[in-house]
Amino acid sequence: MPKAPLLLAAAAMLAALGGCSDPPPLNVDGGFLRLNPNPNAPSAAYFTIRGGAEDVVLRDVRTEEAVRVEIHESSTKDGIASMQRVETIDVPARSTVKLEPGGKHIMLWSINPQALDDGKMTFTFIFSNGDRILADAPVQQPGSAAADAGGEDHSGH
Repeated sequence: MPKAPLLLAAAAMLAALGGCSDPPPLNVDGGFLRLNPNPNAPSAAYFTIRGGAEDVVLRDVRTEEAVRVEIHESSTKDGIASMQRVETIDVPARSTVKLEPGGKHIMLWSINPQALDDGKMTFTFIFSNGDRILADAPVQQPGSAAADAGGEDHSGH
């Protein structure tokens, strides 16, 4: 048999196998913590959750570096902005769920000053499939260029 057809057959098999690869695993990245200029008011953290092979539900987010942590969602209805606590977030398989200003986010009260000095906080994301994923969030100080680029005002929260 000539070599060219064998090479083409081998290349086709490799291409077919490449399409069968497993999807990337569930993960959390891109985090940052935006401090509130009022130290007595809550701050907010934002992340990107990338779904894995199966649908999961984010059931909880924890950190040992704040007294209280809640998942919230901002919305606007009839021109009135509001924010409410949500218990869970659905993460469909192979999708991206953004926790971002103006949408879902993590609220934090009474952050440990040592975490602020360290310049980052570590969060644990707990999912319905049993996964516990650690993700770091650099701290954005009030008045920094990154913090001033937009976001929510939680001073009255």
